Amino acid sequence: MCVCSVAMYVLTAVMVTVVQSALPPGPGPFGNSILPQPVQGAQRGASLQGWKAGKICDVSAEPYLAKNGSNATAQLQQAIDDCGDLDSGGTVLIPSGLVLQTASLFLRSNLTFRVESGSTLIGTTLTADAPMVYTRRNCLMVTAHAGILNGGRCVRLKDPLVGWDDCAEWTKLTNVVLEGGGTIDANGEHWYAKGADNFRPCMLDLLWIDGLTIRDLSIRRPGYWTVHPTFSNNVRVTNNSIITTGPNTDGCDPDSTWNVYIADNTFSTGDDCIAIKAGRDWSGRMVNISTQNVLAERNVYLKGHGVSIGSETSGWVRNVTIRDSRVDGTNLAVRIKTMRGRGGGVEDILYQNLSGSVVSGIQLTLNYKSASKTNVSATPVLQRITLRDIDVTVHDSDLQCDGLDDSEIRDIVFDNVVVKGSSKQDCSDCTITAVGTSFPVPCKKP
Repeated sequence: MCVCSVAMYVLTAVMVTVVQSALPPGPGPFGNSILPQPVQGAQRGASLQGWKAGKICDVSAEPYLAKNGSNATAQLQQAIDDCGDLDSGGTVLIPSGLVLQTASLFLRSNLTFRVESGSTLIGTTLTADAPMVYTRRNCLMVTAHAGILNGGRCVRLKDPLVGWDDCAEWTKLTNVVLEGGGTIDANGEHWYAKGADNFRPCMLDLLWIDGLTIRDLSIRRPGYWTVHPTFSNNVRVTNNSIITTGPNTDGCDPDSTWNVYIADNTFSTGDDCIAIKAGRDWSGRMVNISTQNVLAERNVYLKGHGVSIGSETSGWVRNVTIRDSRVDGTNLAVRIKTMRGRGGGVEDILYQNLSGSVVSGIQLTLNYKSASKTNVSATPVLQRITLRDIDVTVHDSDLQCDGLDDSEIRDIVFDNVVVKGSSKQDCSDCTITAVGTSFPVPCKKP
């Protein structure tokens, strides 16, 4: 550990490598193809006019006749069933001017769900309106409350149950767009007092979707994590305003998901602004689906715990770039977190061109929470991380980089990383190479 204040100068450190034999990264949910960035997302979202293709199910018109201010769950689900799964595609249209209440809805393939500017879809406050489903919650496979919009569903459980993933058969969706310029408000504040984090509903709980676009929406008041693409592929999240205030209300959490593009969004959240994940502990290692090829750029991060990866890293998080963004009031500019018991790890990460004002600067930790030593497969790895062109002002501390005595944080490069306002550092089992003009010098030995 070091607590140090130093003058600006260039440091080139000698790396010390500690060999760690963790389990290898898991595969992708829909194969192992790496798509060029930025990924396209759903084919129906390739054009802004794509929603006009195929069948249109306007929920204000015959046969649905959803009335302004009403609970329109039945009409909305019927419209999804009527316009989804069609070869020609379809659109569920909530036209401008409508405010509709809804319970949980279950999406279908080849579908655009369009909440137009000036309209609002708002969740009810009845617990029974969020039915219990088998899903992934808090990166564990459990039975929990469904979200306001849901993707793939478990239609058959294993016999006997195995404990880590008890679903024998999932429905899997393709080509889904959520868009329109309107507001989706989960009205989820009543969940905060209930506790039981693993059972609260994620707002957009989007499992097993190949080709997903979420754009141009105001997304508000989730009961738990907000945008949660899980076991999905080719995901595009752009130009949304995601504002939350409750506990554990992360903004966007890709979880065991490949080929993700997150751009031009504004986040202000009650927890991590984004948190890139890949399963948790024994369940996550047994499911063993990684998260790979994520690009997050041109976002604005306001209130929130951080621009984060982890702490759920059991299937591995790899090949992530977070760049060209503003942090303004966020707790941390850079946050990579995991802990003993998780296993897996984080590697090949780039944070580049982040600027603004934050509470603390940088956190790289394998000690997110205290845990006893465990076997190699459950001991996480953090390696090959580059921070480049970071310029932030902090109010508390500059750097926390704490590894484990049996898993050093290694191959870390700071390239033109400038943190102003504090030189307080907490470093252990961590080796950083600083190049360019990096100040304060990271983890400088006294």
